[in-house]
Amino acid sequence: MTVSLPAPPAAEMSWRMPEVFMLRTGGLPLEVADRLAFDRSAAWARQVVDLETRLRDTGRELADALQAVVARHLHDDGLRQRLIRLRRDVYNLRRPRPANPADWPDGPLGRDTHRALTDWLETFAAYQQKLTDGATVLAEELTERRAVLRDLADDPDLRGGILLASPSLDQYLPGYLATAGRPGKRTRRVERSLLEYALRTACKTSPFSRLTTVNVGTFSRGTGALLDVRPATGAGKRGVTRLNLAALGRLSAIVLADETLRADLPVTVTTGWRIERGRLRYLRRRRTSSEDGDAAITLESIHESLFVLPTGQVLHDILAALDGGRVRRLSELAAELAADGRPADEIGQYLHHLLRVGLLVVPNLQLDIHADDPVEGYRLALCGIDRQWAERLAERVGAVNRLATDYPAADVAGRRAALAGIRQELVAAHADLGRADVPAPRTLVYEDATLDTDAPVTADPDRWQRAVLPGLRALARIMPVFDVNLPRRLVTKGFFQARYGVGGRCDDLLSFAHEFQQDFFEHYTGRMMRRRAFDADNAYVRQENWFRQQEITALDDARVEVARRVDEAYAGLPDDAEELVLDEAFMTEVAAMVPDTLGILDPRSFFLQFADQDDRQRVVVNRVYSGMTLLFSRFAHLFAGADLAGALRTELARLQPPGAVLAELRGGYDATNLNLHPAVTPYELVCPGEISFRPAAEQIHMDDLSIEHDPVADRLLLRSRRLDAEVIPVYLGFLLPMALPEVQQVLLNFAHLGMAQPDLWAGTTVPLPDRGMVGYPRIVHGDLVLQRRMWKLHPDHLPPARTPQVGDADWFLGWQRWRRENRLPRRVFATPEGTRLAPATDGAAPAGGGTAGGRPEHKPLYVDFDSYLCLQLLEAMGRSAGSRLVLVEMLPDRDEQVVRGESGTYVTELTVELNGVRGGVDHD
Repeated sequence: MTVSLPAPPAAEMSWRMPEVFMLRTGGLPLEVADRLAFDRSAAWARQVVDLETRLRDTGRELADALQAVVARHLHDDGLRQRLIRLRRDVYNLRRPRPANPADWPDGPLGRDTHRALTDWLETFAAYQQKLTDGATVLAEELTERRAVLRDLADDPDLRGGILLASPSLDQYLPGYLATAGRPGKRTRRVERSLLEYALRTACKTSPFSRLTTVNVGTFSRGTGALLDVRPATGAGKRGVTRLNLAALGRLSAIVLADETLRADLPVTVTTGWRIERGRLRYLRRRRTSSEDGDAAITLESIHESLFVLPTGQVLHDILAALDGGRVRRLSELAAELAADGRPADEIGQYLHHLLRVGLLVVPNLQLDIHADDPVEGYRLALCGIDRQWAERLAERVGAVNRLATDYPAADVAGRRAALAGIRQELVAAHADLGRADVPAPRTLVYEDATLDTDAPVTADPDRWQRAVLPGLRALARIMPVFDVNLPRRLVTKGFFQARYGVGGRCDDLLSFAHEFQQDFFEHYTGRMMRRRAFDADNAYVRQENWFRQQEITALDDARVEVARRVDEAYAGLPDDAEELVLDEAFMTEVAAMVPDTLGILDPRSFFLQFADQDDRQRVVVNRVYSGMTLLFSRFAHLFAGADLAGALRTELARLQPPGAVLAELRGGYDATNLNLHPAVTPYELVCPGEISFRPAAEQIHMDDLSIEHDPVADRLLLRSRRLDAEVIPVYLGFLLPMALPEVQQVLLNFAHLGMAQPDLWAGTTVPLPDRGMVGYPRIVHGDLVLQRRMWKLHPDHLPPARTPQVGDADWFLGWQRWRRENRLPRRVFATPEGTRLAPATDGAAPAGGGTAGGRPEHKPLYVDFDSYLCLQLLEAMGRSAGSRLVLVEMLPDRDEQVVRGESGTYVTELTVELNGVRGGVDHD
């Protein structure tokens, strides 16, 4: 086994923050959630529970006193039995018989006991009376809150978002709104879905249509504010809509599958081919597309593998005819090849075979993911085919694009009509191509929206430098310990060293990628996906260190040390502690365990929320993601006038290390909106099967790349022979690494795409709940909240499932008792870990389940315990939960939000980048 040479001390990692950030804002004000709360019912329930608590507290003392009275009257069996029954009723909070204090003479009881009994019975009578009030109060509020929910169904922003997110719900809503009286089972399902969307829109920030808006913010000195946002009066929104590119991918697949239409297509030879020993070797790209018209997300599957074809004179003639990237129509190429007497039908079949196996590609059916309008580019390319069927198809694509572009300006009815028009045009296009049986995608358009503001969104960098950045830098330095993508990069280096040695070099990237996939990476990826990082006792399970790499051992050691230190800090807390503090020593000493041979860049982005707590502003970390403008470029099309793309190019130019260039890795997929963004890197990696729309000087092809191991820095890197520079791939799409084609996955292992989510409770000895509930304090570092307060419970620990015999008020009261007993805050977010499925037979965790210490894998549900409707959603979630249900405090809470305007209070979230550069200078 090859061992790396010891590397010299590496330069310190410094951290740079771009001059822009992104603001996400809830699509509805938080007051919407307030209007759905059952304030009077909750107040009634609190009064009832208060009376119950008082009765139980005083009843215990009274029961003891009655026990003493019983002991004094053993000679009077009738009185003794009456007193025993009275004691039991008091102790068990039952109505005594008689319940009138006058019916219990004070002689046998004694004056003090009789007075205590009188007080208890009067309190019990008030309690009984209060109980009877609940049904009326809750029924009245339920009618009122359902009226609020019905009004929300007509809110143009909420309804417009539902129209795109759930067309089926949009279809059912008119029937729900027309229903009078108590809703039936189906209507209640519609009501719950509408409620979920309303709460998500008001209480969370997940960009989609008008449900959450995004704004560009800039760091500007002088404001003195961590965040300065002034929503315009009425908080209007501006949207931009794009066609679902899967619709175009489906059109291309239909064309390519038709033998007659294929003959009209212009073709060229894929890049990266070579002839060795009489055989042509190239990278074959295979696409498989789903034609499911009901799928919410339509994504083709792409696989890549080295492919070999026997050479002959016909193939040599084809290569000569298409030499230098020339493009020829397939039918004309076939005629030219058959001109010397070759059988025309055999030549035609041979060309169709080469198109099927990916040696020939069709430039006119490829999409430019960087174009301002990819659909218009596709339409023009269809016109370039210069055939009547292509002209008709181009006309329909143009009509579809116009409908999609004009969509945001229409009202809800107009949007619904636009979607119907788009579907009609796509269905007609399929019929024109002879495939009326292929449905159009369910999701037709995607919309992004921005919030109107009275002034630019800004933040003061000096304030951030003092209050926020020190904590974020400390967190960023320990993020490699949690990065699940980092081991993929490390094992790529280990495999390369084992195959080529320390300081080795490989000039055939495609061969290396093929061998790496076949001999190791495919098996490794499968093992890692099945790996449970934490065992049944929540102890960390070390990674399989295939090449005995010191970096992997060091990262495992650091992960174990994190858990040990959290355990140590937790052990020193009092039982009722709400916070666990990780001090500077924790951050510094864990960071010191991170190897300094992990690369020259460490780009991170953070999803943050501010909690305004009067005397302090806390910064809450929601998620950590990769940097390099990934989370900004996704929305650049929405801010073309502000030239966000230009700002991102400038930032990446600043991050580009000396002697290296940044080159975008497109990911292999063009027929998905997940990869749409402007070109922001100076170069683009062009894989076989891809057509680059960038100038030739900005393209880096695979045959220009070599792989080298730098023995001094102990780094594995890509180099471009043409540019004589290191090439750092940058992936700016939103597909997970394992979803990319095989060669793209290997190239991604040379990138700095971080995937880390710090769960600081994972691996600790803090017990996980069995059938009960366990609470976890908030974890903080200074004013930075790393993890909110959390409660994990078995679903059986929830209040008993409702039965037909239990009325609305009694059911609601049961939840209020349960909340008080478990000392939960009023507002939480709930998430199930796993789903209730039959046990797996192979020892694997149930589908959708989290690790023993892992974070939940479903979207959190906002729960206000003062809302009867919210509790219905929580009960339904509990029924479907697997081993655990996770409740997390709402932080910032209702009154701690930082963005307020005339139209209300808004939940907001910021996305900021902090890009680590080894050997750079901290930038504020």
